[in-house]
Amino acid sequence: MGLDPVCQMDVNPASAAAQSEYEGQAFYFCSADCKRKFDANPQQYIDETDRAQGRAHRAEQARQA
Repeated sequence: MGLDPVCQMDVNPASAAAQSEYEGQAFYFCSADCKRKFDANPQQYIDETDRAQGRAHRAEQARQA
């Protein structure tokens, strides 16, 4: 399960209503409304854990390239 960064609701990535990618990391949403809020200002909704995961993902991609 994932966590909708806007409303903090548990979201199953396989059946999420919407998805966005930010800083190399996928975020899943319970509704299109939560996705719109996130897309308008992602910095408001992500935390240091999200940022660290995004950096790790980009580093892994760079190693594979």
